Amino acid sequence: MDTKNRGTVRGMLCDIATGTVIEVGDLVGMTDGLIVKADETTTKIARALQASASGDTKIEVTRGKAEVLMTGDAVFAAAYRGDEVDIVMSGDDQQVDVATSSTLVLQISPEEGAGVVGSASNIKCFINKPLDERA
Repeated sequence: MDTKNRGTVRGMLCDIATGTVIEVGDLVGMTDGLIVKADETTTKIARALQASASGDTKIEVTRGKAEVLMTGDAVFAAAYRGDEVDIVMSGDDQQVDVATSSTLVLQISPEEGAGVVGSASNIKCFINKPLDERA
């Protein structure tokens, strides 16, 4: 699991790409109208609320700007609060890219408890560009 839910979560059922394996907590995006695991290039995301095996055709994902706890690719600094940032891949693990901002799919929480300075664990983020975002 790459992320943990925080707060109330609303879900929606989506079609998943053939042969796609998703773990609960993975951040996902869409390619050609089908759910895939998100990476550095994904421009709108959601969080998987259930796992998906290779033969599955549907998956439930979060709706809106859900709050998630993530591991950072570097340690948290107070100056990161409120920053709009990206996902970075470390092997198969998704992490919050605390220093980069091009896709801006996540926002580090602006509140005091957004993370522990000097630790890369449990950085509080919001999905900044959700799959169901209205243009």
